Amino acid sequence: MPSTRAAGRATGALVVLAFVGVAAAQYGGTDSSPGIDVRFAAGFVTNLLLGGALLAIAPDYAERTLAEFRSDLGAAFVRGLLVWFAVPIPLVLLAVPLVGLFVAVPGLIVLGVVGVVGSAVLVVIVGAGGIRRETPGKSEVVLGAFVLASVTAIPVVGAVFAWFISLPGIGLVGRDLYRAWKG
Repeated sequence: MPSTRAAGRATGALVVLAFVGVAAAQYGGTDSSPGIDVRFAAGFVTNLLLGGALLAIAPDYAERTLAEFRSDLGAAFVRGLLVWFAVPIPLVLLAVPLVGLFVAVPGLIVLGVVGVVGSAVLVVIVGAGGIRRETPGKSEVVLGAFVLASVTAIPVVGAVFAWFISLPGIGLVGRDLYRAWKG
């Protein structure tokens, strides 16, 4: 009768080798994602530049969007959802036929610009929420950049929160673009 000890030893050796392979496949290096301090600094500088550019280029627009935001937050949020979801879907569907690319690509570029300007409006809105002045200024931009950078420095929750609170700014800019297009 053959011995079962050899089979048991071979099975044990295979199990040990399997665990060694799994252990060797584990990632043991350092995390390459930037730390919370780098994310905060990058977010602060980016938001400071966006809000500062909005105040330098179009201070009247910043004041008007702030007043519209204060008067109707719910509508601005819903319009932001519409701009974020209802506009890209038809643009992507237009891109399916080759001819539709001539409409879809510029449309997506305009949507990106609306997002950037909406983020700049958001910096002013968040900063103005803490200072409570009718005319936004430099202090609103600094406060808004600081608050948004503090929130967005948190890895996952910050990104979701930043997207959620950016919707009213995107909605305000999208509505203004729609009004300008309709005449």
